[in-house]
Amino acid sequence: MVSSKEWDWKNIKSESWLKPSEESFYYAEKWRAEGRTRMLDLGCGLGRHSILFDAKGFKVTAIDLSEYGVNHLREWQKKNGTDFRTVVGDMKKLPFADNAFDCIYSYHVLSHTDTEGIKQVMSEVHRVLKPGGEIYFDLCAKNAWQFTQCIGDRIDENTIRFVGGAEDGIPHFFADEELMRGLLSDFRINVLRHVDTLATPLYNATGSHWFAEADAEKEDLKPDFSGIIGTTVSGKIDRPLGSVHPRIPDMTYTVNYGYVDGVFAGDGAEQDIYLLGEDKPAETFTGKVIAVWHRYNDVEDKWIVSADGRDHADDEIAEKIAFQEKFFDGELFR
Repeated sequence: MVSSKEWDWKNIKSESWLKPSEESFYYAEKWRAEGRTRMLDLGCGLGRHSILFDAKGFKVTAIDLSEYGVNHLREWQKKNGTDFRTVVGDMKKLPFADNAFDCIYSYHVLSHTDTEGIKQVMSEVHRVLKPGGEIYFDLCAKNAWQFTQCIGDRIDENTIRFVGGAEDGIPHFFADEELMRGLLSDFRINVLRHVDTLATPLYNATGSHWFAEADAEKEDLKPDFSGIIGTTVSGKIDRPLGSVHPRIPDMTYTVNYGYVDGVFAGDGAEQDIYLLGEDKPAETFTGKVIAVWHRYNDVEDKWIVSADGRDHADDEIAEKIAFQEKFFDGELFR
């Protein structure tokens, strides 16, 4: 499997990459009418689709391999006065919980890998979509001149690594109908179409792509925290009540925040906790886990620990942790 390589967005001058694709307007209306709210812009680039879906009322999460692209989107957010989660990450290992999203929009992105890589990508897409969650995406088609004339280095029978230009060194996977249907074997295919694109003033190259709309077929399994809630845990407080976040100067901790000794979370670090029932800055803690805040657009949940033995109410918990959790899309489990 080839390593992922980011686009050279810094040297992309075309204004077309700042304008949403035609299909995005349709899917914003379609998904909103269907009641889908949690949306992932997979391969957000400079952020054109994230901004659109946010304006349409979706709970947007945006991810791209390019730090430059994500930073561009963050500046765009500031100008628009919007606030949704943006992540630098690889589509082959999405840093999100299972069953996190109602819908995924990915335009001219998923082809940027090889044959083994696209299988991993589609597995990750299936994992993070809710049961019945929908993706709209495209892949390069094998009848494209870029594939038939092999304009770069052939990596495998379906993949060419481009040479020169903004996509220098970036792999491109090319599909035919059989490959498309195979990649979507765990999905219900609603739309599968093949489109040849001619050069226009905004798009200065011909191309050929497969476009697909598909729903994830899977069991509707809710997170199970029954083995955690009710247990007594202890650990250290590394961000006491009243302290300031080490990277966000205007974020002050309204509760003691720490980690459980010897228990590791989805991000590979020790399990983080919010400590309720302790009104003074603490150094260590012992208490009962009374709830779990499950982050959908992250890999790490937060345990809610009671230091005073009280079963704190949901609204109290939500108020105490909002200073940090407002940046994430999550749900409280008791």
